[in-house]
Amino acid sequence: MTVLKAVMAPREGVLVDGFHEIDVYDLRSACGPEVTGIYFTGDVDQEFLLDNRDELDDFVARGGRVLINGHVQRIFLSGLTRWRKLDFRNPSDLALTRVNEHPVWAGIDPKSLLYNTGRREPVPFAELERIGVAGFYGRGCYLDLPEGARVVHTLGRTHAPIDYEYPLGAGSVLVHGGNDLLQFAGEHRGTAHLRIQILEWLEGR
Repeated sequence: MTVLKAVMAPREGVLVDGFHEIDVYDLRSACGPEVTGIYFTGDVDQEFLLDNRDELDDFVARGGRVLINGHVQRIFLSGLTRWRKLDFRNPSDLALTRVNEHPVWAGIDPKSLLYNTGRREPVPFAELERIGVAGFYGRGCYLDLPEGARVVHTLGRTHAPIDYEYPLGAGSVLVHGGNDLLQFAGEHRGTAHLRIQILEWLEGR
């Protein structure tokens, strides 16, 4: 099993923490039958992916898994919906609520994802509320979700969906509407296992 991490950088299939990092423009040649999943970083070229929508649809429909980060503005996979900026005024408008369990976030407290401080050591939540900056996990949402979609997390008092998964053929698409999920895997947050769980989901375990 092989998991690709498609980035906008000159890569040559470099193996990094279990991911085979490739330049997104090499996706066609790199996406062989051994590939089970693809992780798209938030800065990926969506115009290029849109030009290759049929191939991406086929990959997922055959049983592949795709994790999409960031703000989708081009519908490069069937079923995707466009990201919308959320109207927020304070951290409570960005508070993360888990509405359905998902193996990628298993054992991870949503509160551990809300604030950034720049510190690399554990910080009590009360202290995070005082010194932290909210919104790095996400500041927008996805509406008009596809049939069969399952929302994982919502934001704020409006319960706007930010993370959702939906089936496409025999495969699955997982969308995270914020900064790359891998950025939130860290010992100081108590979330180091997030990276492993992302890999396991993309491998189909």
